[in-house]
Amino acid sequence: MKQKTFIIIIIVGLLFNCKKENPEINTSNEIQNLKLEESKKILKERSSANLPLEGYSSVEEAVKQFLVEVRKTNQSESTELKSLVNQKEKDYILYPNILGYGTSLDVTPIEDYNKMISSFEVLALGKLKEKPYQVTDLKTIKVLVKSVQDYGKTKFHKIGLVIVTTPKGKVEITEIKSVMQLGNRYKVAILSP
Repeated sequence: MKQKTFIIIIIVGLLFNCKKENPEINTSNEIQNLKLEESKKILKERSSANLPLEGYSSVEEAVKQFLVEVRKTNQSESTELKSLVNQKEKDYILYPNILGYGTSLDVTPIEDYNKMISSFEVLALGKLKEKPYQVTDLKTIKVLVKSVQDYGKTKFHKIGLVIVTTPKGKVEITEIKSVMQLGNRYKVAILSP
């Protein structure tokens, strides 16, 4: 009988402990939700800015110029690359147009999303720097586009593979995930390792 009573007391104690709300978790969730709502509000306002995309005339040209720039620069920071969407283009073109289309931006505040995108870019650029191609090899590249999807005012050309032919063979590049199109201008938008 004492064992049953002891077991019942433990179970009841555990149940009450489980039902107690942790105020720290609720506060953290509330702060995150407020940040997310504020981010969505900011992006909706920015969507009407109509900023032009400073890009290239085709997907292939955008990819080629990006690879040339990667090879020519010693920087691993994406902010130095003119052929990759810059922060202003992310804030006023990329992010407002992908909001609401099932991307992780739908559930991530802008500040956190920027950090994630930036870390992906740094890792991808590090891998691209290791690829055995030269600028002269970029005369013949093949860009395999998996799909083209509309996101708001933009189109995203999802890149499956970029093949660079070198004297030593073919180099496959998978770090370029998409090229963004706005009107008749194209620019590399998303990198990932």
